[in-house]
Amino acid sequence: MKDPKNSDTQTWCELLSKSMKQQSIESEIINLKQFDYEASTGPDMLHPEMGKVYDADFVVIASPVNFRESTFFARNLAGRFKHAYEKSKTLDIDLYQNKIFEVCIMQGCLTDDSKDGTEIKDIYHGRPTRIMKRLLPPVKYVESLNPPLHVSFDCVTDRRGPTRQNLHQDQKSLDDINSTIESFKKAYVQHTPTFSKEIWMKCFESDDPNAFGRGYTLSTENLTEENVINHRKWVNQNFEEQHHRAQIWVAMKERCIKNDFFDGAEMYFDEQFQMARKGQVTAGEIADGDYRIMKWKGNSFRGTRTANYRPNNY
Repeated sequence: MKDPKNSDTQTWCELLSKSMKQQSIESEIINLKQFDYEASTGPDMLHPEMGKVYDADFVVIASPVNFRESTFFARNLAGRFKHAYEKSKTLDIDLYQNKIFEVCIMQGCLTDDSKDGTEIKDIYHGRPTRIMKRLLPPVKYVESLNPPLHVSFDCVTDRRGPTRQNLHQDQKSLDDINSTIESFKKAYVQHTPTFSKEIWMKCFESDDPNAFGRGYTLSTENLTEENVINHRKWVNQNFEEQHHRAQIWVAMKERCIKNDFFDGAEMYFDEQFQMARKGQVTAGEIADGDYRIMKWKGNSFRGTRTANYRPNNY
């Protein structure tokens, strides 16, 4: 969600691209942050970009975790691939024939604590990867790493991971990238699409005005009190998953601040704060004699998550 120069994900993609180039594999990075599609109301500005995937052999979707979930950018992109796949079935064509996919998740380091207070480094169990692959249509993936391809970056809760400044020196990340490239080369099949690029592009078209996440957020030029009120209502009516709502509230709070629209930022902060309050266990819910400074309900939105405070430059 941050600009490329500040983005861990962009840095990883550039490292992957450089490693591919060293092995004579041509690649291109498409950064969804550059398009602001989710705040658009006009033509599908991302549709032309899908043309670049027509004759691609390897498609890597990289996404940071934000409130336990991949960003709405990545989820909505997966929705495009799923939509195109469903349309292609009516044409009786294999849209992704011989294409190979992979998902890379960016997150902070994971830690846990034992009962005696000893800090334990946790491993990545792959939940965001599994969710992303469920959102995508049935496609062919490279041979998966164990744990799945990911990067645990340095973060405020744990400084053990690499940063975007020194990622190129992180041996685990370099090994994972090289393993992924080798798996791609092993699975690669030389081919030419059996259908035209025009048919490919038609499969990715949609007449739905809210297709692929359009309307999730408001653009800078649409920041008015009335629009914010209507937007909050629409999000609350259309998003059951609270962590998805949280992504939108925090993104829009930041967009309002950047554009000196304090009242709008205050309204989105109100939504964010109320979600956190609902996630707390209240005094009346604690058993007699059970003392807690702070306790959160299972799967609740937690006010302690770093994404509540970390700047994302949306």
